[in-house]
Amino acid sequence: MREILHGTVLGDGYLEPHGRGVRLQVLHSAKQKAYAEWKHKELASLDPGPLYFYAKTQYPFWRFLTKPHPYLAELREAFYVEGKKVVPDQILELLNTPRSLAVWFMDDGTLDKRQGSILFETQCFSVGDIDKLKTCLQVNFGIQSNPCKSGKGRGLRLYVPVAEARKLRAIIEPNVIDQMRYKLPKSL
Repeated sequence: MREILHGTVLGDGYLEPHGRGVRLQVLHSAKQKAYAEWKHKELASLDPGPLYFYAKTQYPFWRFLTKPHPYLAELREAFYVEGKKVVPDQILELLNTPRSLAVWFMDDGTLDKRQGSILFETQCFSVGDIDKLKTCLQVNFGIQSNPCKSGKGRGLRLYVPVAEARKLRAIIEPNVIDQMRYKLPKSL
């Protein structure tokens, strides 16, 4: 469960203060229903509420909330500073397994189908935070990456070149669910 939480909190998850604790909100686009269902099942020990579809919005999505849990409160302390998500100093210890990396990839990875490179959507993070992620990919998985501009005023993304994207695929592929394999680069 922790591996999935680490990738989710780094990616699309939101740790929300609730009552006297912290709960996890998971939100995925309408086309990622199977992924939302997989997370719902994998996080069953956090007693998630029902998966709910929000259709009356410009971008329909699937959502569920877990019950508050002490470990979620620990993660909130690490991943949020003054209410803003950051990459914690202990990211090397948190994002350190193929499964945690696969979940982050399924949440925030984007495949450039023309060339086979990968971009991690990291625009919400500072340059220092992106450097921590770059170091984490190198130290824990031997993957080289570089920050790159995402467009005017949109922040930076973490670029994984083609050869490195193939190495990334080999590491995470067994942990990527079938419905999210469209994000993987082609293997040789």
